[in-house]
Amino acid sequence: MSTSRTSVSGTTLSRRRFLQAGTAGAALLGLSACGGGDDAAGGGRKVVLAASTDQRELLRKPLAQFQAAHGVTVEYRTMPADTGAYFDQIRTQFQAGSDDIDVIAGDVSWPAQLAAHGWLADLTPRLAPAARAAFLPATIAANTYRGKLYGVPWFNDAGFLYYRKDLLEKAGYGGPPETWQELQEMALKVKADTKILNGYVFQGARYEGGTVNGTEFIRSSGGDVLRNGKVVIGEPAAVRGLQIARGLVASGASPASVAEFKEDESAGSFVGGKAVFLRSWGYLYSVVSDKTQSKLSRSQVGVTELPVAQQGLPHVNVGGGWNLFLNRESRRKDLAWSLITYLAAEPQQRIWATEGSLMPTLTGLYGDAEVLGTMPVLGRARTVVPHTTTPPISPYYADMSLAMAKHFNASLRGAEPPEQAAAALASELQKIVDHG
Repeated sequence: MSTSRTSVSGTTLSRRRFLQAGTAGAALLGLSACGGGDDAAGGGRKVVLAASTDQRELLRKPLAQFQAAHGVTVEYRTMPADTGAYFDQIRTQFQAGSDDIDVIAGDVSWPAQLAAHGWLADLTPRLAPAARAAFLPATIAANTYRGKLYGVPWFNDAGFLYYRKDLLEKAGYGGPPETWQELQEMALKVKADTKILNGYVFQGARYEGGTVNGTEFIRSSGGDVLRNGKVVIGEPAAVRGLQIARGLVASGASPASVAEFKEDESAGSFVGGKAVFLRSWGYLYSVVSDKTQSKLSRSQVGVTELPVAQQGLPHVNVGGGWNLFLNRESRRKDLAWSLITYLAAEPQQRIWATEGSLMPTLTGLYGDAEVLGTMPVLGRARTVVPHTTTPPISPYYADMSLAMAKHFNASLRGAEPPEQAAAALASELQKIVDHG
């Protein structure tokens, strides 16, 4: 869920590199006002934006343009690249009643957690229904809590299945797998035929990405973690999802080490030519054609939806993405709102897509020729994105996610049988909900 991607052993692979490479020219502008501590000399108007250190270079040029157009200073408050550390820092400031930060760029899982405490301004009156309709429905839903809108979608992400099209064709397969069982069989056959190291790699480590992947296994099996606020992880369909994940490792289709894989380890295995299948984000498609990071070419790689437990179940993935929030205590709400709408507007979303490999949140850009030319995966995303879901929506998601990551990982490693992991997790989640 974090935009941070640390380097891979043996393969220099990170979204940070894309953000920096795509905005090298912008860095030459020297936006000194972005990142300072006080108002500009002479006491001019100022608005404070909190965002990740990874996003700073991509925002440099758009923020310089906003400053020139509005005659204001935008102070860039640099926050940690790690999403969890960022959330803890911003929560601490909110708990202190701080009005220092006006606009917060934050993760898709944050709206309910922050809005439940009254820390975010209600944006429902500010974003008209017609304006909301221009965004992907799932991104608006992710920013809605108890019927009110608390964030504006900034950039989006979705989970894709990447596969070695050339190896599947050589093995006699006419297309990618539809079910997890088919993926397992294909992975094992191609491994046996080609001696490739890994079949299917994904993010199974004990962290937020592992929570996302575990939730995908569960939802693609017809289950869920929460339903209408009720804990349902113990239901048979949810247990089946954990069984499928563990079965991939037990069968040898996925390596045991996948339980330690984050984005970089899994992506590095795939673009290094060592895996048949990969679950990853939209940005990875751009990595495939980067010869400084990849041993593959785009002609060797296919992109499709994640499999399901059985034919007839709907395809599903758990998306990432970031949004723009307004501090309820801000003393500059109108100016802050101008910055939010500017950053979320179509011209800026083009920059995020063409220079940063970040998927737009505006529906219209998924058919835009310029955007598709620089980010071809969006052509496939038009069918994947409608099946994108959010992480479980709860004011207690931060605590829930830690418990989910622990038990998902234990089940994947075989340290807990899937049934036991689901039961233990259900008990822990219920305690979190009951105690608030």
